[in-house]
Amino acid sequence: MKTIEVLESGHVDRRDSAFPTLVQLEPGGDIICGYNVGGGPHARGGTECSLSTDGGRSWRHQSVVLGPSTDLLTTNHLRLSGTSDGTILAYGQRGHSQETAAGSKQVACDAVWCRSADGGASWSPAEIIDMQMPGPYEISNPIVITDDGRWLAPAASYHAGRYGERVVLHESEDQGQTWPKMQTIFEHPQTKHGYLEQKVITCGSGKLLAIAWLQDFENDTDLKNVYSFSADGGCTWNGPHTTGIQGQTMTPIWLGGDRFLVLYNRRFGEQSVQMCLVRAVDSSWTLEFEGTLWNARTMLELNSEVSSQEEIRRIQFGYPMALRLDNETVLAVHWCVEEGVCGIRWTRLRVVLE
Repeated sequence: MKTIEVLESGHVDRRDSAFPTLVQLEPGGDIICGYNVGGGPHARGGTECSLSTDGGRSWRHQSVVLGPSTDLLTTNHLRLSGTSDGTILAYGQRGHSQETAAGSKQVACDAVWCRSADGGASWSPAEIIDMQMPGPYEISNPIVITDDGRWLAPAASYHAGRYGERVVLHESEDQGQTWPKMQTIFEHPQTKHGYLEQKVITCGSGKLLAIAWLQDFENDTDLKNVYSFSADGGCTWNGPHTTGIQGQTMTPIWLGGDRFLVLYNRRFGEQSVQMCLVRAVDSSWTLEFEGTLWNARTMLELNSEVSSQEEIRRIQFGYPMALRLDNETVLAVHWCVEEGVCGIRWTRLRVVLE
C-alpha cells in the first residue's frame, strides 16, 4: 500500500526564523539547514544555517550565511543547494530599504548568491546575478544543478504590487561567473495570472519539473496549482498543466521515474501542511496518497470580502521543503508559528511506494 508515515518531529531554530532549505553534504552525511532569521515570514533580517550530524534529529547553529546591515536597511533571505563536489550554494534576494515618515520602504532588490566550501562553516561574499528583467524579484527556489553541470537560478518578476508575473531561469555555464541566458517557465499571455513561490527540480537526465502557486490577478483569488515539465534542461516547457490541488506553496521531491513526493500548504478550511504521493507525466497528474504532515489546528474560510493579500498576511506556517535521505526516509522542514514563536520545524517521514 502506498503511504507516507510521520515518524518524529522537532525544531531546527526558533529565533523568529522562516523559509528553510536543506542540503546533505554527501550521501548519508551531515545535513545543513539554511533559513532566514528576523521577521519570520516577512524576512527582515539575514540568512543563517544549522548543522545536523544525526539525520536531522538534532541541530546546532553553524554560521551566518549572509547577515543584514547593522541598520537593517539591507536584508536578505537565501536558499541552499549543493554541487557534486560538496560546495554549498546560497541564492536569493537582497532588499535595500530607506527610512520614510511611514517607516522603512524597500527601494531596490538584488538577486545574490554566495558559496561555502567547508560544510557551511564559512561563506564567500555575496555576488550579484545580473538579471535580464527588472526587479524586485521573488526567489523561492535554490540554484538548480543540472546533470550536465549548468547552474539554473529561478526567479519571478513583479507586477502591479504582486509577484509572479513571469517565472524564469537564468543560466550559467561557468559556475556562476556569468549568467547570459534566460528561459521562461510560466507567463500568462495577458498577465491575468500570477505564478508564485516557484519550485524547480531535476527529475532525470535532462528533465526538470517546475511547480507554482497560481493566482488570478483580475479576480484577486487563488486557483489550482500548476506544473510544467522540460525535457531539454530548461530550454522549453510543456505546461502549464493543473495539479487539481489548490495548495498555495507546493514543493516536489523526485522519487524516481514518474513518482514524486509533493508537499503543500493547505490554507483554506482546516489549515495544514499536506503530503502526497503523485505520478506525473507530461499533462497527466495522478494523486495516489494524501495525508497531513503538520496540523495548524486553525481554520480559514474563503471569503470574497477578504483579499488574497490580506489572507497572505494572516498566514502562520508555510514553505515546506524536503530532502530524500534513503529509499524510504525523507526529512521535511517548514516554518510555523507555535505558542507565538516563529521557527523551523523538522519532520522525518517514511515513504512506502508499494
